[in-house]
Amino acid sequence: MKNSVLDRLKSYFDEYFSGATRPTARNLFLIVVSILALDIFRSVRFAHRHVLSRLSDTSLNAYYYALRTDSLDHGSWRGVTVSKALRTVPDQLKGQPFFLSIDDTMVEKEGDKFELCSRLFDHAAHNGSNYLNGHCMVSTLLSFPVMAGGSIRYLSVPLGYQLWDREQTKLEIAAGMVRCAMDRIGPDRQVFLLCDSWYPKGCVAGLVNEFHNLDIICNARIDTVMYDLPPERTGKRGRPKKYGRRLSPEDFELESPKTGDWKIGVRPVLTNLWGERVVYAIVTLPKSGNGSRRLFFCTRDPEGIILDYGSCEDETIRGYGEEGKKFLPIACYSPRWNIEVSYYESKTFWSLEEYRVRSRSGIERLINLECMAYSAMTLLPYSDESFSCYQSASAQETRFGIGQQIQASIIFSSFVGKLETVIKSCSLIKIIEGYILSGFKNIQKL
Repeated sequence: MKNSVLDRLKSYFDEYFSGATRPTARNLFLIVVSILALDIFRSVRFAHRHVLSRLSDTSLNAYYYALRTDSLDHGSWRGVTVSKALRTVPDQLKGQPFFLSIDDTMVEKEGDKFELCSRLFDHAAHNGSNYLNGHCMVSTLLSFPVMAGGSIRYLSVPLGYQLWDREQTKLEIAAGMVRCAMDRIGPDRQVFLLCDSWYPKGCVAGLVNEFHNLDIICNARIDTVMYDLPPERTGKRGRPKKYGRRLSPEDFELESPKTGDWKIGVRPVLTNLWGERVVYAIVTLPKSGNGSRRLFFCTRDPEGIILDYGSCEDETIRGYGEEGKKFLPIACYSPRWNIEVSYYESKTFWSLEEYRVRSRSGIERLINLECMAYSAMTLLPYSDESFSCYQSASAQETRFGIGQQIQASIIFSSFVGKLETVIKSCSLIKIIEGYILSGFKNIQKL
């Protein structure tokens, strides 16, 4: 139906499936529609029974084929999401920084039939043990600016997941995903890579040398070796010192900005993580005194961060910027926590842990379809005028509203199809009664 919710969704998702055959593109799109229409996407079979069979007469095996057998490169979907986010940013915000967050999460699975399933250490496990049987997934999240009520608001969308397969380290997987995003973002935008203390090393730390517009703001181990800048040359014979004296977090003079709950100290240092590159170390301590010091690094001079903090909707960013630009790295690190929020929402509301397919390609493709649908619920209100009423809503609220429209479209189209074959009025009455009763059942569930 022209201009229906399904028609608009198809226009949005067509870019993702441009490299697929027509049947594969149709089947993958219908799986996305079923993800949005169902409260819980329990399995492909469950979706086929309740949604897919009402939209198409395609067999169940065809959907499994589209997920696990077809040779479509689903890794390109991350780049499409980045491109859609770029088009969402208004022209007046083209100079504002973007934030890329990287992290990994684990999904516990029962049995040994799932490909790449292994015994994993999980410090946050709640099963009575520090180990679980399941998958480890590396993911990236993009935070980008939009205008909301005259202020700058940063939206965050997950870009995609990749299973850890032991052939590559998680650092190599994360670095490859960041390179893919940076190729789409281009060289003209300031980008900050945000990560916790596990990732700023090796090939991830080296990304700042590959892209001149990319810098890292990261948490670090408190015992990371730091050196003061080397002293000025004296002109005497002999090799000059490469490093200054060794520093510890206790050597930082801490200030107490009015914004936030932290005392903060900032100074330029040298570390083994970035060799001879001067980076800025930030040490924080709770103002209450109850807690330990934490260490952060920023590879860019805080004075060089181009951010219109005065127009930001976030009070923390605005407050730190007004008190002193040297505090901005801590404010800019705050979007990293959105990747933890996305993990929670994906597992709670988007059925990230509910997959039943066993092959690696099938698992990755299905969780990336769910990720694509999740991102669309944030991007659609800003890219399609018909969904603009959801701009202030969460991804889950947008999904509920669009899901209701999808269900209404399915009911209406199937009702019309059955009505065309009705000969006797009693048959029409039975159909109407069936739809009324199903409506009452849905209300009772809500």
